[in-house]
Amino acid sequence: MRCTFLPPTDEIDRTLSESESNRRSLFRLRFPLDEQPLFVTELGDYTVLELAEKSARLADNGTTLCNEKWTTGVVRLKTGAEIPTTVKLSRIDDDQLVVLLGQNITLKVIIAEQSRLLAKYGKPRPADK
Repeated sequence: MRCTFLPPTDEIDRTLSESESNRRSLFRLRFPLDEQPLFVTELGDYTVLELAEKSARLADNGTTLCNEKWTTGVVRLKTGAEIPTTVKLSRIDDDQLVVLLGQNITLKVIIAEQSRLLAKYGKPRPADK
C-alpha cells in the first residue's frame, strides 16, 4: 500500500514544533553503522539511525510512510530482541525519515542497548557524534 505524502497541516506543524523541543529533552540513542537495527514493516525494512522513547530516525529506503495513519512494524535490534510498535511519519530530513512511535520504547530498553554499545565500542569521541 502506498501513501501520498501531504504537506503538513497546522496541527502537524504544532506537533512538529513540540516534538522538536521534546527531542532535546528525551533520551536519544545513535547507533554505530554495524549496530543499526531494522524497523521491519510490510512496506519494507528501514535502517534505524537513531532511537528515542517516542520517536526514531530512519534511513529512507525509497518507500513512503504515511503521515496520516500508523504503520505497524517491529524494531529488530542486533541482539535479536524485537520491539513491536507503530510509526507515523513526522517529517523528512534529506534522506532520513523522522517518525513518531505509537508504542513507546521503554527507557529501560534504550539504556540496556546503550550499555551494550558502550561495553563493545567505548564512549564516542566528540568527532564521532
